[in-house]
Amino acid sequence: MGEGRRLSAGHVATGVALTVVGWVLRAVGVVLFIGAFVLSRQNLGFWLDDPDLGWPTTILIKIATAVVAAVVFEVGHLIVVWGKRFRSRTVASLDGLPGTRYVLYLRSFRTDTALATPPELPGNPVGSLLSRRGLTREEHLIRYFGGYGEVVAIGRPGEPAPQLGARRGYVTGPDWQATVSGLIRGAHLVVLSATPTPGTVWEFVEAVHTIESPRRLVLLIHDDPADYTAFRTAVADEHATRTPTDRPLPALPDYTALPPDLDSNHPVRALITFDDRWQPTLTRFQPLGTKDAGTIWRRDRLADQRLDEVLAEQRQLPPLP
Repeated sequence: MGEGRRLSAGHVATGVALTVVGWVLRAVGVVLFIGAFVLSRQNLGFWLDDPDLGWPTTILIKIATAVVAAVVFEVGHLIVVWGKRFRSRTVASLDGLPGTRYVLYLRSFRTDTALATPPELPGNPVGSLLSRRGLTREEHLIRYFGGYGEVVAIGRPGEPAPQLGARRGYVTGPDWQATVSGLIRGAHLVVLSATPTPGTVWEFVEAVHTIESPRRLVLLIHDDPADYTAFRTAVADEHATRTPTDRPLPALPDYTALPPDLDSNHPVRALITFDDRWQPTLTRFQPLGTKDAGTIWRRDRLADQRLDEVLAEQRQLPPLP
C-alpha cells in the first residue's frame, strides 16, 4: 500500500508539539500520583511549612493530590492521542487498493466517536497507571485484524486529523457508493460494524451482493441489542429495494446482551460469521474480568485467543485471485 499520503509540515509540527506536551503531563501525573503515596506526614509538613500537620489534613492532601494526578495524566493521554492523530498518514488513493491485500473496516462515524477513547485497564491503580500503552478502543480492535492485512477505512469528511486505528482514506467524489462497492469487492476481509445508520446498512447489503465468499464478511456487534435489532430491520428494508435477481438476505440471528456486563471496554461484544451458504453463526464474548486479565497485556492475549478460535476459518482464507 506504500507509505500513504505525505503529511504537511503543519500537521507534523502540531503532532510533535501535542505529543511532547502530552507526555510531559503524563510524567507530571505519574510523579504526583507516586508522591501522594510516598510522601510522609513529616515531608508534607516540611513542604507546607507546617510541622504540626495533622493526620486528617495529611490524608485529605494525599487524596486531593492523587485526584489531581489522575486528571493531569488523563489530560496528557488525550493530548498524546491527538498528537498521534496529527502524525497519522492516510491512504494516498483508495483507487490503488484493489489488487493489494487489505482489510476493509466499515462502520458509522458514530462508532468512531465511541471507540476513540482508551479502555480502562485491569488490575490495581498503580499497575494500570504504569502499563497504559495509550491505545484507543479502535486501536485495540484494529491491532487484531491487522494480522489479516492492513486495515483501511473511509475517513470522516472534513475531520482535522484521522482517528487512530484503521488507516483512513477519503472519498473526494460524490459517488461514494461506487468507491465502497469496489473496495468491498477487492478486500481480503470485510469487517462491518452493525449500526443502524443509512451508510452502514447500505454497506452490509452491498457486501452481501458483492462478496464472492461469505467467509470474507465479519459482522461486529458492540453493545446495544436495540441497535442491532434496528440494524436487522433496516437491512431488510434496504434489501427490499434491490432487484429480484440479487442474492437473498441472510437471516441474521437474534442477539441479547450477556448479563452482568463486567467489561464495557471490550471493543467487540459479539460477532457474526457466515459459511459458504450464507448461514450465520453468532458468537458472544464473555466479559474479561480484572481477576482473569490481571494486566493489559494478558487481557490482550485472552481477547486474541478468543478471536482466533472464532475466526479460525477466516485465518485460512486464500488470497483473492
